[in-house]
Amino acid sequence: MKTLASLSAVLVLAGAGAASAQEARISWADLNLSTAAGAAAFDQRVESAARELCRNARRPGSRLGDRSFCQAAVRREAIRQLPGAAQVDYAASRTTVTY
Repeated sequence: MKTLASLSAVLVLAGAGAASAQEARISWADLNLSTAAGAAAFDQRVESAARELCRNARRPGSRLGDRSFCQAAVRREAIRQLPGAAQVDYAASRTTVTY
């Protein structure tokens, strides 16, 4: 099954701390990341996981909540954890070609 490993490390980066670390698994086995539709579906899954993981996130070193910082970290980590070929396919499908 093509599923990304745990994204719990992102919460530590985002300041939630190890005590409240959560885990998200994002399946992409049914997606063709080389297509715009497949990449968009992957983005939706990542966004859904990010919203769940970042509900109470705080920026490192701050008491203020910062969900957008956490959600951006989740997106970066999800893409980083894709295998190399899948990362290339995803990036290529996100690029607009103009002539």
